[in-house]
Amino acid sequence: MKKKSIVSMLLAASMAMSLVGCGGSASTAPAGDTATTGTEGGTAEAAPAGGENTIEFWSVFTGGDGEAMQEIVDAYNATNPEYKVVHRMMAQEDLYQNLPLAVQSGTDVPDLAINHVDRLQLNQENDIYLPMDEYIEANGQITADKYNEAAWAPGEIDGKRYAVPLDVHGYLTYYNKELVEKYCPNVLDDGVVTFDEIAEFAPTAAADGVYSYAYTWGRNEFLEWYAQLGGKQTEDGTEPSINNDIAKKVLTDWKAAVDNGWCTQDGDDPTNLFGQGQLIFLPEGTWMIGTLKSMDIDFGATYAISYDAKKPISWASSHQFVMPKKEQTPEKGKAIMDFIAFFQDNSLPWAQVGQCPATLAITQNPEFKEMPQAFFLDDPSLTFISDYKYYGYLVGAIDSFVGEVVFGKMDVDEALSTYNQQISDNIKNQ
Repeated sequence: MKKKSIVSMLLAASMAMSLVGCGGSASTAPAGDTATTGTEGGTAEAAPAGGENTIEFWSVFTGGDGEAMQEIVDAYNATNPEYKVVHRMMAQEDLYQNLPLAVQSGTDVPDLAINHVDRLQLNQENDIYLPMDEYIEANGQITADKYNEAAWAPGEIDGKRYAVPLDVHGYLTYYNKELVEKYCPNVLDDGVVTFDEIAEFAPTAAADGVYSYAYTWGRNEFLEWYAQLGGKQTEDGTEPSINNDIAKKVLTDWKAAVDNGWCTQDGDDPTNLFGQGQLIFLPEGTWMIGTLKSMDIDFGATYAISYDAKKPISWASSHQFVMPKKEQTPEKGKAIMDFIAFFQDNSLPWAQVGQCPATLAITQNPEFKEMPQAFFLDDPSLTFISDYKYYGYLVGAIDSFVGEVVFGKMDVDEALSTYNQQISDNIKNQ
């Protein structure tokens, strides 16, 4: 692998880590994404060293997600497979830095790892992965008809399969049922709250010191509202496309809501405000369900706040199993697929921490259908998973300017021009 490629990988990783220092809340991201919650941050204690008959598995899950993953690993190992799984949990930034370096050096390369779906194209281009096809064929259990189509499709690149999906996760709108009844009792009759509807009841709520909605993880809220209005991350597959009137409308509307006291303010903790009855609608991830359940609050979950009630498009992503590039035996390769296939019927613990498993056997399970996030999979047209190869550069830039604009610290035109150019320059210099 070329040194230049490794440098570009690390730059993309470092850009995607910028949320916490750039105005976003450190309580908004799932384990394995940029920010971390109180139970989902930091690098976990290392697992015992593996041996010849082990599958070395690196994941970006720590805290609650890590515990759920370990529960599944333990259940698999209890079946007494020939190859036991050794699960090493680490923070996302550590995995995304260490994995390409391990592959480059050929030292301590894991047999299996978790990567986000938006990493697949660039990592495959940089020769980080092994294709899985021969091992999938030998296993015989991993087939497209057993998986969520939107999560399955991105794992095939240039006619070869490089990834198998673990889940779909994304942004929902949680709502305080008591406050909805008080300020907007019929607003969710169609399951969607729009910005026009918020404008009708937000002044009354604000007069009582209650916010209507929240700035949480700025990049995800921006991207889903941008998508609702038809905005594209790129027009040609390479150059970014966020310096336009659609992006400007999203940001100026959002800033106006902050200025009016309808949206939470810089430095607020939206989750605490929601739990204290001072916030009606909380845009947040599926991964927050466990946290909200621990609060003394009657809440529900519905689609994204929307510009158009017919298009409440939500941001989504997917964790994917990948095989890092290394010399691999057919026997262990098949055993790795045995472990992945185990999730098809045994990933309810993953759903219980707020994720939507990618396997249909779980998402069609009556127990899953009773979970708050289950509706998220009902209409695939209402979610989008980015296929932009340079998504890492894009969201690194968005993390840097969205909060600055929304909270009045940077001019919107200057921000869009500056950071669109920065993304373009980073792509050219990789």
